[in-house]
Amino acid sequence: MKRLSIFLVLSVSLLLLSGNAMAQKSYGLCVGLSKCGTPGADDIAAPQNDAVDLKKVLVKQGFKASAVTNQYATRSNILNRVRNIVDATSSPNDKIVLFFATHGSENGYLLTYGGEFIKYSELIDILSHSKTKHIYCFVMACYSGSLANALTSDPNWGDNAVKSGITFMVSSRPGETSKSISLPHWKNSFFGHALINGMRGQADADNNRKVTLMELFRYVYNDVTRRLDGSREVNGETQHPQLIGPSSEHDTVIARW
Repeated sequence: MKRLSIFLVLSVSLLLLSGNAMAQKSYGLCVGLSKCGTPGADDIAAPQNDAVDLKKVLVKQGFKASAVTNQYATRSNILNRVRNIVDATSSPNDKIVLFFATHGSENGYLLTYGGEFIKYSELIDILSHSKTKHIYCFVMACYSGSLANALTSDPNWGDNAVKSGITFMVSSRPGETSKSISLPHWKNSFFGHALINGMRGQADADNNRKVTLMELFRYVYNDVTRRLDGSREVNGETQHPQLIGPSSEHDTVIARW
């Protein structure tokens, strides 16, 4: 009887461990468009660097993550990869992190290689079919705050975003551009630099070796606005990151270090 009890305890423990492992699958996709292949769109080094560096951070955090840059950052490739991530989710406790560093428009578009665009609405439509509600999209693009305008003006996909629990952290307000500096010692955008360092642990305000979504946002916001205030290259322009999404996600742990 004693042996049977021990066996049952061990079996239950193994099942619980197995269930926890299954419940913690994390997927990441980092897109950086530095070489646009598009007439009239400036090539900027920072987006590629942002995507590659953040991918390394996600992998260290246990994510199954990939980076797609430049000529591989086509509309079809990006959307197919997002769909594959959505199809891979199997639990409401899975986690998805997407990062986009590219040119943006005031009308809610993100530039892809060769001159095609992806609408925020398209991303949300795909992500809304995921089995998980823990979806975080980070966007480093000019006018990225226009996402909020689109959410309120188009309830058809605005509702999908709310129901799916999708959270967006974007680099600027609707009327603001997103800045990067071309210096030998500085390879990232302001937003990308803050996001990467924040997830590496610098955003851990209470020193518990965990970074919640709200801790990360506060760190990114303060770091970006402080650097813009002290930068001579941006000629007094401003940039204010925005957090758009359900408040129920604010205390979710986004990184551990």
